[in-house]
Amino acid sequence: MPGEYRAIWNTPGGGTGYSVFHTTDMVSSSNAQAAANAIRAWFNTLVGLFPDEVSITFDTEVLELDVTGNLLAVYAVTPPAQVTGTQSTTYNRAAGIRVDWGTGVILSGRRLTGRTYLVPVSSGAFDANGLVTSATVSAIQAANSTLLTSLDLVGNLGVWSRTHAAVHDVTTSSVPTKGAILTGRRD
Repeated sequence: MPGEYRAIWNTPGGGTGYSVFHTTDMVSSSNAQAAANAIRAWFNTLVGLFPDEVSITFDTEVLELDVTGNLLAVYAVTPPAQVTGTQSTTYNRAAGIRVDWGTGVILSGRRLTGRTYLVPVSSGAFDANGLVTSATVSAIQAANSTLLTSLDLVGNLGVWSRTHAAVHDVTTSSVPTKGAILTGRRD
């Protein structure tokens, strides 16, 4: 059964955002804590991308769901330490980077993929043309590999589709060089 864990973004003037991660199997409190710690370690590896005004905190529980989204169990975890960005350079509050998580699975004629948005990131993550630098892509890809390896031990990073009542293991990750822009319903 899939597990669900949230990282909570706090940005002054920008409000609160969430990065939601899923695992393909969550069967114990110790697995839940290990997953929470691995996700925190992933963010901590990337702190050099985030403005120093941005902090990321972590939820106090990991949810176990069935594939349709019904709550089966709640595992209390000790929330990992807050992660705070280290960049004092300028940044655009709505601009960042997208991480694509691939499964290799096709459902209803479409690839099952997940996305994690890293928004905002400092201007140093982009080149003069507004593209994500190759050094930034490499750093994120290295962090992604470590996260996938860490979560393989406690339930595998997964992509969950509520629509198709399915969850599948992430087998690949990629970082597009085109920046990501977050918009709200009122934009």
